[in-house]
Amino acid sequence: MQTTLLNRARGAAFRASRPNGCNRSVVVVRATAEAVVERKERKLSPLERGGTLSGDQAAGKDAGGKARAMAVGASTPATILQIVDGRFRDDRWIGGRWDLNQFKNAQGEVDWDKVIDAEMARRKLLEDTPIPSINEEPVNFDTSEIPWWAWVKRFHLPEAEKLNGRAAMVGYILGLFVDQLTGAGLVDQQSSFLGKLALFACVLGVLLVRKSEDIEKFKGLLDEATFYDKQWNATWEGVKRPSEEQ
Repeated sequence: MQTTLLNRARGAAFRASRPNGCNRSVVVVRATAEAVVERKERKLSPLERGGTLSGDQAAGKDAGGKARAMAVGASTPATILQIVDGRFRDDRWIGGRWDLNQFKNAQGEVDWDKVIDAEMARRKLLEDTPIPSINEEPVNFDTSEIPWWAWVKRFHLPEAEKLNGRAAMVGYILGLFVDQLTGAGLVDQQSSFLGKLALFACVLGVLLVRKSEDIEKFKGLLDEATFYDKQWNATWEGVKRPSEEQ
């Protein structure tokens, strides 16, 4: 009985704590008798430590700056796309421009897609949270520094590929429909004036209507084009016009 009470008293006298700066694999147990006992926890599983990857890649593809800093073992979290004290702060933003050395890939070349992503995120952040411009922190980065082929590869090629595939699919379906309706094959349709005109109309329609929102945009343009006519006609409601008096 006395042994049991003594063990309970000893257990109550001990208190577990985690000192500042201590990693998660070490737990320090302090007792009133100033005895310090270190006990290591179990080794983290692959899911808990980011899989089999290590370093910056262990944080994941879409991880934030804080998660990446913890993955590489940084003592302080990285500052990524933040507004601090009314100023834009990013560890990659040095001297009013993006430090391209921090955007290099494994081959040592600048990953322009990441630069474009960072610049788009910076402008979106400043659009949502406007801050005053000061001469002490000028913006020296210009998007013209990004090569033209990077813009083409990032935006124009995917759009061109999508529109080209869409035009081919729509044109084939329409050509098959005309073939079944009139008996004229695809070669005959492309050789005739009406066939070439229909092909041009198909390509033009695909270019004008790229997504469903474009239809509403054209409806808005039509309403805007006829707005003043409707307004003028509305002023004559219930009033006899001079042309009607004759």
